[in-house]
Amino acid sequence: MTDQWEHLRGAGLGRGFTGTWVESGDTETVATLLGADLTSRQDCDLATAMAHYRPTAFTERIWTGPHADGWTHALTISGPPPVTSSLTEAGLRFLQIRTLDTHVYDLLYGDGITTARATQRWYGEVSADPGSMIEPYLREAGPPTHIPETVHSGSSATEPEDHGRTCLKSYLLIAGRISGRFIDREWLSGLARKSVGVSG
Repeated sequence: MTDQWEHLRGAGLGRGFTGTWVESGDTETVATLLGADLTSRQDCDLATAMAHYRPTAFTERIWTGPHADGWTHALTISGPPPVTSSLTEAGLRFLQIRTLDTHVYDLLYGDGITTARATQRWYGEVSADPGSMIEPYLREAGPPTHIPETVHSGSSATEPEDHGRTCLKSYLLIAGRISGRFIDREWLSGLARKSVGVSG
């Protein structure tokens, strides 16, 4: 499998992104539930949407479209991550991955009834509530295959630089397995022809 984060970085999202995957094939409904104003909608590809890329801006802009059969993606191009409470109220399952610079936030997910977070532990280990919708996929992701010596030694050194990226790799794997589609060049270019940019 290719490195999904490298594909996102290659698309220009390296300073930070919020990706929200929602179990619904209705992109307009998903955009509305995420707080978008459909009257400001602009049909565009990702490259056009990225002209507005400002991860720390206050103006909210998301790029949304079909992800896989029965799933919609929403990438935050500008502004804070969208609020997901309306997705839960509508009974929709979702996953939300967020980064800012080198920081990777805990994975936020909802099973259509409640929301929870998969939390990061020491060096790339991620934990979730037993019986949660992501637990089987988290087991599949498994523990990190390479652990730096500073972790083995139990020293008081700070978290290794690639800790966040290791967690991010697990989060993207989980999102791909649950939704049925991974991020690759085809995903970025294929969806670009039929996605819709929506500003909130």
